[in-house]
Amino acid sequence: MAPWHGTCLLTGWLLSLLVPLFPALPSSPLAVRVGDSVSLPVPFALPPSHSQTTIIWRQNATNIAMGTLRPNFTVVVADRFHPRFSVVPGSGNLSITAVTTSDSGIYTVEISPLGNAVQKGNIAVTVYEEVGNVSVTPPFAEVTEGDSLVALNCTPVQGSVSWTKDGKNLEENPRFLRSAGSLQIRNPLRTDAGVYRCTITNPFGNGTGTANLTVYYGPETPTITVSSSERDSDAGSFVLVNSTVNLTCLAPSEPPAKMYWNVADAQDLYVPSLPVLQLPKVQLNQAGLYSCLAINQRTQRRVRNTHHLTVAQRPFGSPRCSVASADNGTALRFICSWPGGSPTPQLTFRGLPGHEEEVSTSNLQRLLVSPFPAELSGTKIICVGRHMTGQGNCSLIPEAPSGVFLSFRTYSSTEESITMELHCQGTFNPVEIDWFRNKGSLIPVGGRYHLNPDRTQLTIWNFTSPDDLGDYSATCYNPLGSQRSNLTILGPSIADWTLSHGPHPGSAYLGWTVPNGSAVTSFWIQMQGPQQHRSAEEWKTVQVLGANNRSTTVIGLEPHTPYSFQVVPRLGSQAGNASVVYILQPGVCS
Repeated sequence: MAPWHGTCLLTGWLLSLLVPLFPALPSSPLAVRVGDSVSLPVPFALPPSHSQTTIIWRQNATNIAMGTLRPNFTVVVADRFHPRFSVVPGSGNLSITAVTTSDSGIYTVEISPLGNAVQKGNIAVTVYEEVGNVSVTPPFAEVTEGDSLVALNCTPVQGSVSWTKDGKNLEENPRFLRSAGSLQIRNPLRTDAGVYRCTITNPFGNGTGTANLTVYYGPETPTITVSSSERDSDAGSFVLVNSTVNLTCLAPSEPPAKMYWNVADAQDLYVPSLPVLQLPKVQLNQAGLYSCLAINQRTQRRVRNTHHLTVAQRPFGSPRCSVASADNGTALRFICSWPGGSPTPQLTFRGLPGHEEEVSTSNLQRLLVSPFPAELSGTKIICVGRHMTGQGNCSLIPEAPSGVFLSFRTYSSTEESITMELHCQGTFNPVEIDWFRNKGSLIPVGGRYHLNPDRTQLTIWNFTSPDDLGDYSATCYNPLGSQRSNLTILGPSIADWTLSHGPHPGSAYLGWTVPNGSAVTSFWIQMQGPQQHRSAEEWKTVQVLGANNRSTTVIGLEPHTPYSFQVVPRLGSQAGNASVVYILQPGVCS
């Protein structure tokens, strides 16, 4: 029997070569917990029980047990697997007790029926320990941005490992290297900081562990921003005098950087070490360079940035334009003034031939020498002012004198003191005015004669008649031309007048005119009743009126009684010629 049996075994071995050495594994391994028992079944149908069948069980190509399964059971287990491994008679199943992690692997069973092909089957077994308490080391990891590597180790690895960061699945990243329970982050960035959670899962449970990763970085180059309490400030370029200014220094850093300021005013000894530097009621002398130094105590990195603070003051109001005669009347000086601004505004004339360039000044002057362009007189010249706080402009029109005329006004504070004001009016810019008396003699300024600053008004104090009566003239001139006007001042007189019944019974209406140039300070309305004699001494003054009056109404008369009236013009205490006498008859006037 022995030779035959050996021949059969040889035949079975040769036939087994016809079967694939490593059949495809099942889609998922058989999960077994440490300490449990497991029975691995033969993964195919056994031959009939009466046929002689041999069986071999292997683990990862190492023989566990072999021998005859049927009809007589003679399977022997290798010593190294005894006594935890055994083959069940009849079924051929492989029984394992007190499973350990070393029992994981590929189990192969071979069945060799006598005279038939060898059958093979594989069973994958994975043995898991209890997950237990999972931890990540180090639990608090600290690294500086740009370091070569930081590693987090999750233990014990009793199953599959997954990682999350801040509650989200950890995305694939070429800088993140995962191996078993280790997570390595190469060249860590500040965005890698956060809470990392490791979860270990197997069929018999799961567990988690966490670690906090802190990435120190910075400070980056500080950014300095400026804000002001004044709405009109453009904090990006300037702040206004007396506004409250905040300079804020921001430098991304972990841990937060310490901030130190160097200010424009070197005498200021109370500079806070805070991100915000406040300048209440900022002044012009506080303009200049402000430097912020950011220091990270952890990384020992120090970075500085500087901001130039411009403190501005608005110019006063709007620009003011003027033009004056220059160089003995042969030139015109155009002036544009806009004082009070800091920094100095930019001024330019527009429409002024050959002088339209912009200049940094608060007082722009341009000289235009004759001969002048024909169109200059009557042309608007504009001065445009630009300042960082705003813009303004003014305009003027240089004009040769035209439409010049004289007018006058007399008034008295007492009857003995008369003041005469002569006014020269017309169209001119600029203007010089000379005043003359009678046959062209220049009126000397001083004493009783006074000229206002622009010489358009001549005032004569203690004006008397007839000494100061007569011809007056004024010559207006500038480099563009000249014009003269004359006025004859006459004594007080009445040119014409009328008398009529008033609007009510017992009233009289009087109206009068005076000659052009007549100097009058008051009008006396005089009346005689029927019982009075017509002598000058018997006239009764019933009204005293001012120089501007040209009519009046007298009331309280007897409706059926005639009355005589005359108007007496006066210059202070001096009476002029009385008007002709008119009589108001009952119902008629004669």
